[in-house]
Amino acid sequence: MPIPQARLDALVQEARDTHSSALIVMQDGRVLIDEILDGGRDRPIETMSVTKAVLSLLVGRAVTLGHLPGADVPISDLYPEWKQGRKRGVTLRHLMTHTSGLQNMPGTMPEIYPSPDFVQLALCAELEQAPGTHFAYNNKAANLICGVLEQATGQKADDFARAELFGPLGIENWSWVRDRAGNPHGMAGLSLRPRDLARLGQLALDGGEVDGAPLISRGWIEESTRPATPLDNEMGLLWWMLFAWRRYTITETQVRNVAELGGTPQQLTALRQCLCEQVDRAGLSNLMRMAGLVAPELPIAPGWEWLIEEHGPSVGFRHDGHLGQFLVIHRDAGLVAVRMIAWDHPAARDEASGFPGFDNHVLSLLAP
Repeated sequence: MPIPQARLDALVQEARDTHSSALIVMQDGRVLIDEILDGGRDRPIETMSVTKAVLSLLVGRAVTLGHLPGADVPISDLYPEWKQGRKRGVTLRHLMTHTSGLQNMPGTMPEIYPSPDFVQLALCAELEQAPGTHFAYNNKAANLICGVLEQATGQKADDFARAELFGPLGIENWSWVRDRAGNPHGMAGLSLRPRDLARLGQLALDGGEVDGAPLISRGWIEESTRPATPLDNEMGLLWWMLFAWRRYTITETQVRNVAELGGTPQQLTALRQCLCEQVDRAGLSNLMRMAGLVAPELPIAPGWEWLIEEHGPSVGFRHDGHLGQFLVIHRDAGLVAVRMIAWDHPAARDEASGFPGFDNHVLSLLAP
């Protein structure tokens, strides 16, 4: 379906208004928007948590080459020290769907970044929950995936990416942060040119093929971009689903849920200021920003949600990251969209720079 130019122009203007550094939109492999908006040059930008989506592609390449049998390989096959106790039940799927049960603090600053060895930190973490029983976003588990790749391929994850993913795609100008022990970060740390991130999105959209030749098996792409755990119908293998629409509701019931789980008075006050019915993501983000509500810090437990979410059918997949980095793939429309803001942008830490609901803006391009 052709996209009216007026809608593309409106998206570019919204990207400017939210201090974006770059905006890329492609449809059926054709570039519709390729804009550097901050006056800088076309350079690699830190992808933040969108690194995890690229990590999913990298695992898929390792599976395609036979280095890994698939997502259900036990981690203890690669790290024998986990063969004892409950950790023997943790699989790569658990790491990739945030259901490993590994102890993890909501923020990365108190525990992960001070650690000299991100992989060892994850290996030594206790299990807070039995594997596969609870969903909790887990950066520590994502970092361990880089260790899994090294054990399986004999190469550091970034070296494997250079040889087997970025190299075949002609992606040369990039960097990947390592910890002091030499491990590439799995949770974030990969810097890519915006158009190269879009090329990786196109690779996923094309079922892992490049110029008709398979780089990543189509089976892996299909498995990783659909719900991959019964605990969360939005989570694939390090990808999130893109739904045709979303609506969010917060009532006094959700405030009571958080109170029952031990929420602080400040959290309860902030949550009460976010009471709403059937708002979209941008509306919810605005409420949370004004109230100072930090969702990852809220206590959670199955059946005790802090908000009610409703959504339409899945039409693709996506990932986003800190500052407002986005990679959105609309499978049905053949669309790939990237929005990024650079760390050195003067507005990078302004709340208005996050472009809340970017995926909804992408969906609006296709509205009837």
